[in-house]
Amino acid sequence: MINHLRNTLKAVLFFPILYGINGCQNVDNLKFSNYFFYNEDQNISTLDPAFARAQSEIWVISQLFEGLVEYDDSLNICPGLAKSWTISDSGKSYLFNLRTNVYFHSEGILKGKSRKMTAIDVVNSFKRIANPKTASPGAWVFNDKMDLRCFNTNDSVPFPVFAINDSTVEIKLLHAFKPFLGILAMYYCFIVPVECTGPEFRNHPIGTGPFKFVKWEEEVAILLHRNPLYYRFKNGDRLPYLDGIMIENVKNKQTAFMKFVQGEYDFFNGVDATIKDEMLDKKGRLKPKYHQRFNLIKSPFLNTEYLGFNIGDNFLNHPLSNVHLRKAINFAIDRKKMIAYLRNGIGTSETYGFVPIGMPGYPYNDLILNQYNLDSAFHHLQLSGLNLKETEEIVINTTQDYLELMIFVQKEMQKIGLKVKIEVHPSSFLRQLKKDQRINCFRGSWIADYPDPENYLICFKTENFSPAGPNYFHFSDTRFDALFNKANAEIDNTKRLKIMAKAEQLMQNTVPCIVLYYDESIRMTQNWIEGLKSNPINFIRLREVKKNKK
Repeated sequence: MINHLRNTLKAVLFFPILYGINGCQNVDNLKFSNYFFYNEDQNISTLDPAFARAQSEIWVISQLFEGLVEYDDSLNICPGLAKSWTISDSGKSYLFNLRTNVYFHSEGILKGKSRKMTAIDVVNSFKRIANPKTASPGAWVFNDKMDLRCFNTNDSVPFPVFAINDSTVEIKLLHAFKPFLGILAMYYCFIVPVECTGPEFRNHPIGTGPFKFVKWEEEVAILLHRNPLYYRFKNGDRLPYLDGIMIENVKNKQTAFMKFVQGEYDFFNGVDATIKDEMLDKKGRLKPKYHQRFNLIKSPFLNTEYLGFNIGDNFLNHPLSNVHLRKAINFAIDRKKMIAYLRNGIGTSETYGFVPIGMPGYPYNDLILNQYNLDSAFHHLQLSGLNLKETEEIVINTTQDYLELMIFVQKEMQKIGLKVKIEVHPSSFLRQLKKDQRINCFRGSWIADYPDPENYLICFKTENFSPAGPNYFHFSDTRFDALFNKANAEIDNTKRLKIMAKAEQLMQNTVPCIVLYYDESIRMTQNWIEGLKSNPINFIRLREVKKNKK
């Protein structure tokens, strides 16, 4: 299936014969090399950071490109292509000092060239994202933060990102926005060369990252090689340690898992329903028979899984518009049992609000812990004043992947006397149903675009009502909106996060959604892999990974 790319790799490496067949290298044993092999079971549609949407794409792109800043594994903002920066004008001006030893990959249109990254590349990269003609799904990262009248042909206002000189870039914001540095760490803000921005860039990417592009056979595999001019060193050694990366695109998760078990992949991401009982016990630990073979890496993952309610005007006459009914449902769900028996210990059952565990500095202690309590559930049912015999059936809308989870929720709700049924939809259709306000009870999740509570609580601002925004709940409270805006204008981060938590608790009192659990990222590696870490936004960084198989 992947013969073309494996043969390309074979031809480049000139390995000694490890397992010969008729005197030739058996390409299926290339895993013994210094190349990192993993599978991506989801589709990869582009390698251009301007158009990436899915984790499958982001992981590959993050090996090829970098931004001005980046997150470390503890979600601290660290230097990337910018070695330092200063913030002035009350948080509205950012001045970045660029590294002067960064080169773009000498590939494609730049093949044979030693091309340094300069400030013009930064300006062009950001302008490309912000320009409506590009139609990048990442345009939102700048749209309400910068003066973008330059894209109006009748206006001469300059683009608010300026090249002061070859190694200095200034960015002007319309107003202070504390999470802005975190946004610049996103893949949309990765820097690309000015020469390479046409439609062919999707499958001929050129970046500054630790690995460079070699070949992509779509829906089959991607091959990357080590960047010999990468600017980062560790302990005197130039990174990366690996010679390259091979990413296969086997769509069947069970098939990919078996290839991992057989040693063909160095890494396996996620443990879905088809393999969790084979690998993990009820506390989320590797079963004893795998202890010596694999390493299990678990981390909080900034992903909130929830049961959402549209509490807007379209559903005023529905029983779910009653806040006490929603509170009763919240108390009726035994999250600990859910995590233990349905997810083999993967996830955090102690939930506070919509902002998940793992957000740096967030004052979770300021929030009320959600707990299972049937007495409280029946108490709020009584306060609701509803006659359950006459109350219409509640319909939970979900996708096939979460049906088992919703059956559990259904049974928990039925324990307190509610009539509940489940309707299953394709994920794209379910999104449209939520946007169009055709349903008022749905299973959902929210994964951080960038690790800041603002990125979660924005889902509850009045101005973000669906279909235009992510407020599928149609929650609206002027006090919440005022606190949210106040927090974003606050420069002191400790004070800012306290205000965010206050806004969140105010929102949670209304129960526009019920948090079911906070997710965890689960990674498994072969025992010969060193240096692969976990982090709350589940990105993968391979520049410091070593492969020590003998």
